[in-house]
Amino acid sequence: MNLASCYYLIKVAEHGSLSNAAVVLGVTQSALSRAVREMESELGVAIFHRDGRGVSLTEDGKVVLEAAQSVSATMADLRSVLDASKGGTAKEITVGLMPSTAKLLTVPLMARLREDFPGTRMQIVEGATGHLVEWLNDGRLDLAVTNGSTAIKRFNPEPVVTHHLHLAAARGGPKLPSQITFSELASYPLVIQSRSHSTRREIDNIATEQGVRLNIAVEADSLTAISQLVAAGLAYGLIPHFAVDNRTTQSAVVIDPSIERTICLVTPLAGIRGQGLSQMIRSFRTEIRSVYKRFAELSEDSLPD
Repeated sequence: MNLASCYYLIKVAEHGSLSNAAVVLGVTQSALSRAVREMESELGVAIFHRDGRGVSLTEDGKVVLEAAQSVSATMADLRSVLDASKGGTAKEITVGLMPSTAKLLTVPLMARLREDFPGTRMQIVEGATGHLVEWLNDGRLDLAVTNGSTAIKRFNPEPVVTHHLHLAAARGGPKLPSQITFSELASYPLVIQSRSHSTRREIDNIATEQGVRLNIAVEADSLTAISQLVAAGLAYGLIPHFAVDNRTTQSAVVIDPSIERTICLVTPLAGIRGQGLSQMIRSFRTEIRSVYKRFAELSEDSLPD
């Protein structure tokens, strides 16, 4: 068993259901079920009773759960103690970024870290929100900068900045207005993320509610690929305003309704934020706000308190 296994076990026991725990953990039910079976095989005991209503702990399972809770609490205490022992500043921090924000934030965050915490080394990893959630669960990340989707609500995310999605087009094509309604998107061949992404699911939900039939010409999960297709004039994209390259691309903010995305800072539930990490979060929050102010029009972007 490892720390992630302990955390999985705790969540399944809390919810009494593999399916509900899988939703909370941001993993598939099959992956969670497999992890539980592996724990039971490794320990040589049945941890859960299974029936049509869900799962419940066996007597052996209650012993295992108590041990898992103890391990999780011990690791949280250890992180806090180590943080404090380093004068309140960790020597190394692993930060997860979405590809859509990595290009914008990597250099500013590194520069801010060197200025405010010169003794700390930062490792940056990129991944979609689903991957960041998995890495937060596994304790592989100390901090993630990600969209405020349903999957991260259990991490008590700290909102940093809210921005709107824009319809982007090649600069050499027909000029776009400054604003475009959601219903008008049906007139444009779109390149858009697949349904595995929370942004796409939100767009689909709005389209259903509005009775709008979108013209999805291409699906692409890479912001780089979407931007390249847009710049080449092969499709129109729905992308964050900060991702619009004014040298090759023009854009119109989508309204009625707008499509908002909130950038959040999140940390693993398995650990307690020590003073050092809390200071880094405040520092990064300030820097991210500053970056977005430089790249987005204040009249269009809302900065939550």
